[in-house]
Amino acid sequence: MKFQFLGTAASEGFPALFCNCKYCNEARLRGGKNIRTRSQSIVNDELLIDFPADTYWHAIQNNLRLDKVKTLIVTHSHSDHFDAYDLCTRGHWFAHDLAEEKMHIVCNQAVYDLYLKDARDISPVVSDNLIFHVIKPFDSLTLGDYVITALPARHSQKPEQALFYVIQSNGKTILYAHDTGYFFKECFDFIKSKGYVFDFATFDCTNVDGECGEEWSHMSFTEISKVVQKLRESGAITDKTLLYSNHFSHNGNPLHEETCKIAKTYGVEVSYDGLSLEF
Repeated sequence: MKFQFLGTAASEGFPALFCNCKYCNEARLRGGKNIRTRSQSIVNDELLIDFPADTYWHAIQNNLRLDKVKTLIVTHSHSDHFDAYDLCTRGHWFAHDLAEEKMHIVCNQAVYDLYLKDARDISPVVSDNLIFHVIKPFDSLTLGDYVITALPARHSQKPEQALFYVIQSNGKTILYAHDTGYFFKECFDFIKSKGYVFDFATFDCTNVDGECGEEWSHMSFTEISKVVQKLRESGAITDKTLLYSNHFSHNGNPLHEETCKIAKTYGVEVSYDGLSLEF
């Protein structure tokens, strides 16, 4: 299975758009892996996770053919994860000769409602080929070679229940866990009951080396380590599981080299924009 991180920042990007703090300024000077766009990933070049406004740039930077994407999974309706209007350009006179005529979109009700609002002028030629699947926590859906299971995120619970996902395909299992804080007990119990063994897991690390506590809507390495330990106890994470941190805020001071040093003490790798893995 191929997995690629396209964007690895929180909502404001890193460096943040209007920020003049020393960390954002240092990131601008260093460039490279210190430049992070809004959160998005892709599996096997055909299953896209989240749809921020940076999607266009991600496609250009990584030479992606997004017309080949069969499925889009959306975690929640915040703008750094779902920019509904850009879906209007998937067809009509905006896009010709699509490799995949239809694209399936897996999301919660709030995401679907936002699509109906923000893409209200979408051409029927485009909208007829967007197939929405509104999913609830602990539900599973099979689309092609993928089994997609939604879990409730500790993030944006009212009025919307944000989601994170387990993705299974061809004997491989991914845990895609952001935006979320420390997992709810029901999530740990569900993962254990299903007997999942993750080949790859990526965790929200918005606060980097700070401590968020177990009630906040994001995590740092402290909370990640607690989640990993809990999942190890149930056998869902093993010594073979690839563990990555993702979704960094400039408020966590996530200059790449320094973050890698911190992450090493927790046994977790640090993602960066464009990082591609195969497992």
